[in-house]
Amino acid sequence: MSSDLPDAWVNALGRVGRDLNVRQYGGVVEQVDWVAEYDPDSGCVLLLSDVTVLGRGPGGLGMSGYGAQVDDDEESVVVCIADLVQDQVARAHVAWPWGDTGGFMTPRLVDAVAVWSDKSRHTMIGSL
Repeated sequence: MSSDLPDAWVNALGRVGRDLNVRQYGGVVEQVDWVAEYDPDSGCVLLLSDVTVLGRGPGGLGMSGYGAQVDDDEESVVVCIADLVQDQVARAHVAWPWGDTGGFMTPRLVDAVAVWSDKSRHTMIGSL
């Protein structure tokens, strides 16, 4: 991975990337390409992702949701990235991450820690 982003962003991408290897439903994510665009006016980093699902071509770069500030802490960045890529994975027709009781797990900050929320259970992002 090559990046000019701060360490918090690189670490956050690594954590979300580890989780991308598990709990997929309806297909298998083969690759995600990331492109970060910094907006100097807002201080925000817009993170685009291109999701390739096994047996299908790349979906094309896209994003939805919000960008985080370039100097945000790692936990906030992790939640932002997880939310953004989760939407792109869903657009590629794969449900991720799939909870134990069915349905999507949701990225959230709980007590200042980035977690996947599955109803009332929480799992730290990067440890699925």
